[in-house]
Amino acid sequence: MFQILTILLLETQLHVVSGGRELFTVEVPQQLYVVEYGSNVTMECRFPVNSSLNLGLLTVVWEQKRQGQSKPKEVYTLRNGKAFPLSQHHDYKGRATLLHSELKLGRAILQITSVKITDAGSYLCLIDYQGVDYKYISLEVKASYKRINTQVMRKPGEDEDKFVFMCQSEGFPLAEVFWQNEKNFNITGSANTTYMLTTDGLYNVTSILTFKPNMSENYSCVFWNKELNGETSAHISTSALMSTQYSGQKSFILFIIPTCVMVAVLPSALVIFQKRKSLKNGQLKKDRKRKLNPNLKDENRDDFNSQTEALYLSTVTASRDSGS
Repeated sequence: MFQILTILLLETQLHVVSGGRELFTVEVPQQLYVVEYGSNVTMECRFPVNSSLNLGLLTVVWEQKRQGQSKPKEVYTLRNGKAFPLSQHHDYKGRATLLHSELKLGRAILQITSVKITDAGSYLCLIDYQGVDYKYISLEVKASYKRINTQVMRKPGEDEDKFVFMCQSEGFPLAEVFWQNEKNFNITGSANTTYMLTTDGLYNVTSILTFKPNMSENYSCVFWNKELNGETSAHISTSALMSTQYSGQKSFILFIIPTCVMVAVLPSALVIFQKRKSLKNGQLKKDRKRKLNPNLKDENRDDFNSQTEALYLSTVTASRDSGS
């Protein structure tokens, strides 16, 4: 639709030029914009305004087309001074707008917020205002691999335990991952690197290196973005891995010793508890019997009285013998 409109408008422009009027020209102060993923961008094209702007005569069309895309996307359209939000492509709804305050200065500025990877491409800026002209502007979106997530895991083996070091990050374009030790020896051949595309168009890159621990070496993973000529790296020390392993063994020892002590002491404690419980239950039974039968004699008291009486009689007999 807009390609046909462009042809018609260009024909009109040629007709105006043949009539001796000055050529209407659209200019762009910047033909290429390179922005970071998630940031905002403002792209501008300029057109001549003689004295004051007659907004009712102005039409501004912004379109975007990516390589391999069959049809362009309508980013923003202002026709005869009025916006047409219904015709705007859903990818740009709520994110793309035209700065109306700048139109009176002859500046058609398109602002896109929260830039996505899919926003990259070629943008057409077409202006119809007492003449017609258009220009193309290129937008490139980069997403640096700023943050590298790392994870360390133990992998038990038959001969010796190995450690697995994983690096994961997201960015765009696709990055290469290199591994090296502290002597800068390339050990990338021992790593397994995979990637997948996210819904936002980013590359999720994961690289895994499996190695035996060595106290004298450190390892690094480097994400190299060739197109952006940038790299990000993460480092890990094998000595830290070994200390982690030792801490795990120490924690196990600290756990097992108290457990063994508890297992040894618990049976004795249970025996003592059972004896105390039996004595207590016996005393409670005696107390209940005395309450139910007050005339019932206390066996312990009878034993005590018998012993006291025998002691008294032996004392009296001894006195009589000494008196005789």
